[in-house]
Amino acid sequence: MDSPVRRILCDSPEQKMWNLFLLLENESTLRTFLESKYRKQGMEHPSRAAFRAAQPLMYHVKQAREYYRAARESDLFVRPLLAYYGMITLSKVLMLTMVPDYPENAAVLRHGISTRRRKRGDYQFFADEVRVQREGLFPELARNRGWGVLVGESWTPRELFSLIPELQDGYRQLFSEETLVPVAVPDVPAVPGQGMPLVLEERILDALHLTPRGLVNRLNRFSPGGEVRFTCEELPVSVPGILLFWHHPRISHVNQWERGFAHPLFREDMHGNHWLLPFQRVETCIPELLVHYALLFALSMLCRYEPPLWGEMIHGMASEEMVLIQEFLQVTQRKFPNLILNELFEEKILFRRM
Repeated sequence: MDSPVRRILCDSPEQKMWNLFLLLENESTLRTFLESKYRKQGMEHPSRAAFRAAQPLMYHVKQAREYYRAARESDLFVRPLLAYYGMITLSKVLMLTMVPDYPENAAVLRHGISTRRRKRGDYQFFADEVRVQREGLFPELARNRGWGVLVGESWTPRELFSLIPELQDGYRQLFSEETLVPVAVPDVPAVPGQGMPLVLEERILDALHLTPRGLVNRLNRFSPGGEVRFTCEELPVSVPGILLFWHHPRISHVNQWERGFAHPLFREDMHGNHWLLPFQRVETCIPELLVHYALLFALSMLCRYEPPLWGEMIHGMASEEMVLIQEFLQVTQRKFPNLILNELFEEKILFRRM
């Protein structure tokens, strides 16, 4: 079933977001919610499964709320650790909506991801390696969301930072590199038979060494299941940009669907703006929920096990890098719970300040 986008106007987006989690802190409401989810998944005895999972899930939500509150009020010296545990706890909430008896064994309680163990004197955080392990919460999440291909993959923190739209300005300032291209989506209905129009800046063709038709072929090659497809049309020479059309058999506009473009090469920020990733490997297009997981893990390991190194990063010569790290910690405080909320309620919820 396709779901529309829910837009909520409010005085405080973060507070309103956490208010929606209150629905999962009432046990009777939660059991009904879980039973519906489990029945939709074709699970045997959904009512019994909901009874088993409701209380653990409820207390995980309560604990996550407190971790995030503590992270928001904490000093930078310990904030990554608190934010990581908040993120882990919300990830377990999501797992319980798919696996009512999670954790089924001790192996799935591991982090499921690792960084290089030895941090030498010339250590550079952005050049570290973050690798997905075969067992643990990260690969369990990935497999249950259809991203099992990520098991065994690795990225540098720099690559991961480059995938978050809200960080693009700071990333470009720090590394003199643009990794996400803004997508202009006119708020007009799709023309029957033509699709929904979108406009890209021409510089993406230079970055990829492609023609407009070559870009369309590449987007269609990465389209999961082939349900979404793109076509192109030449604009007059006097009109800048590349005009593409997005086609879906049931959806007329990406801003009316919780899955947006439903394509691994597209990203979305907290305001509902769209961005395109000019990467070649689909494995590089790790879902943003898992991007936050990987980055918070890497930062929390530094914070917890390497306090002298972390302190030097905060107060020493890496001040430019810390600007981007601090911006990420601000973004993830607001965005990761929103991403989890979207998954839980199976809709895209956009909070906008009045």
